[in-house]
Amino acid sequence: MLLLLVSSTLSLFSQTETKKARIFGEVGLGFGKTLFFGDTKSQLGKALGGTFTPGTGNNLMMAFYFAPEKWKGFGIGTRIKGTFGASVTGEFGDSYIFNFYNLALSGKYYPMKGGFNKGIYIRGGAGFGQFTSKRDSEENNVYKHQYAIGGTFTGSIGWSFPIKKVSLNIESEFEYSSRNGTIDGIGSTSFRSGQVGGNVYLAF
Repeated sequence: MLLLLVSSTLSLFSQTETKKARIFGEVGLGFGKTLFFGDTKSQLGKALGGTFTPGTGNNLMMAFYFAPEKWKGFGIGTRIKGTFGASVTGEFGDSYIFNFYNLALSGKYYPMKGGFNKGIYIRGGAGFGQFTSKRDSEENNVYKHQYAIGGTFTGSIGWSFPIKKVSLNIESEFEYSSRNGTIDGIGSTSFRSGQVGGNVYLAF
């Protein structure tokens, strides 16, 4: 999906030069705190064993938006995001790692009159993806994994600073996900998680 998104973005960006279509691309990095909602921590404890607290993660993102001038600052497109979590230590000294991925339909709106990629903006998205969790203890030969797949919703507010032909975007973001997975000996269950953090983009 990442390769498809990259090729689509490059193809559409190429059209901006020939057809003057209003297509904008983004690449960015971020950082955030992982959140667990409901009984997710308890369910992960059953799946992986032990107790632990949510950690932090680094974000990697790419997006493109179709935003004609007549839409007056509004754009719609596709956004892919991966969160790669830092290892946290559980009660028994084991390492726990959480990674999250999603591909979403995304909308972005600039309420000021400067146009797309200029000034304050709000962004919202809804998509589909997975998370992977891992418990690792080489000393005790313990290697456990848990997977879940489902929907993700994001909302953010930020500011775009134009710099010649590109713009620097700085935003704060909240993410909520509900994904379904299966725990050995228990069956299907729902994992609700999210993130609060900040991202920095280069938009073109």
